[in-house]
Formats: sequence, C-alpha cells, structure tokens
Amino acid sequence: MGNQIELLVSLQTIDLQLRERTDAIESLRRELADLDGTLATQREALDAVRAERAALESQRREIEAFLADEEVKMKDRRMRLNRIRNEKEASAVRREIEVAKEGTALQEETLMGIFEQLDGVKARETELGAAFEALEAKRASEKERTDLEIDDLSNGLDESRSRRETLAAELEAPLRRQYETILSRKKGQAVVEIRGGTCEGCHMRVAPQLANEIHRNTRVIQCPSCHRILYVRPPEAGASA
Repeated sequence: MGNQIELLVSLQTIDLQLRERTDAIESLRRELADLDGTLATQREALDAVRAERAALESQRREIEAFLADEEVKMKDRRMRLNRIRNEKEASAVRREIEVAKEGTALQEETLMGIFEQLDGVKARETELGAAFEALEAKRASEKERTDLEIDDLSNGLDESRSRRETLAAELEAPLRRQYETILSRKKGQAVVEIRGGTCEGCHMRVAPQLANEIHRNTRVIQCPSCHRILYVRPPEAGASA
C-alpha cells in the first residue's frame, strides 16, 4: 500500500502542476479576450462617431446645394421683377422673394448649427481614433507577450500528461476512481499532507490515533473533515508530521 500512496502523491503533484499551468494559460487567454472586447467596443464607438459625421456632412452638402440653387432662383426672380409692369404680378413676385429669403435664412441657420456639430464630432472622432490606435498597439504588444507566455507554459504539458497517465495506470482501479472523484470535488487537490497532526487541506486537527496510522502508511486514509487522502512526507524530504 505504501507504493500506492507514493503514486498518489506523485500523481497529485503532477495534477497540481498541470492545473497551475492550464489555469495560467486560460487566465492569459481571458485577459487577451477582455482586451479584444474593449477594442471592439472602442471600434464601435469610433464607427458610430464616423457615421454621425458622415450624416452631418451629407446634410451640409444638401443644404449647400439648396442654397446654391436658391441663389440662382433669386437672381431669376429679381430679373423677372424688373421686367414686370403689372403691380399685381410684381407684388406676387416680391412676396415670392420674401418667402424665399425666409427659407434661405432658415437653411443658413441650420447650416451654421451643422458646422458647430461637425466641429464637436470631428474632435470626438480624432480623440476616439487616437485612443483606438493606442489600444490596437497595446493589443498587438499584449498578443505577442501572451503568445510567448502561453508557449512557455505549454512547453512540457504533453509530457506531463503522458507521465500522469503512466502513474494513474499503476494505481489500483478502485483507488484511481476514488482519487479522480475526490480530485473533481475538491478543486484539483485530492491528496494533502498532514503536518503537526493537522490536515493541510482543511486545517482541521486529526485524531492522534489516526495520525499514527497515517505515519505507518499501511492503508489509504481520508481526512474525516474534508475527505481528502492524507499522507505524511518522509523525513528525508525535509518535513515531519
């Protein structure tokens, strides 16, 4: 049984290393995904302000075209007015000119408002564009760093997994099932050391009689409190229970 417990300890060591590395890799990937999300949000904001500017520019062009056309029409009205000798017709043209002037003044006022809006929108676009470019540069830098770190963390994972399968295969089938069950329930830690009569998994005291039996290493013993498998580190490893 001593050999089986030693196998469990070795298997747990590999599992902890694998978990630590895979968690670190997932954390790095999440960080990059979060940055991608921020970049996407920033892009949406920039696209929105660009669309707003484009709409204002379209309005500006329409009004400018209207005013240019109206200027031509106004010249024509004045020429007609100079040729008219009938007062009734002249009065109608003068009224037409006044209405046109009112319409032109209203459009000119609207145009001035559009120019003011464009100034603000362009300023926001410039600000958002600079922020987006800076974020893109940061993302590229973080991607390069993350890829290097993930490559480093991934190095040797396949070998560790292969070693794990070899160790697990040497365990007795019921013990392996017991270990795997505890491992899944206890967040990756199924085997813990007992130190000074205390379980390192849940920090509860273990009865002296049970602690002595764990020292004898004759059978697999679980913590009465957290149900993890307990073991004692050999003295030559630099620790005692």
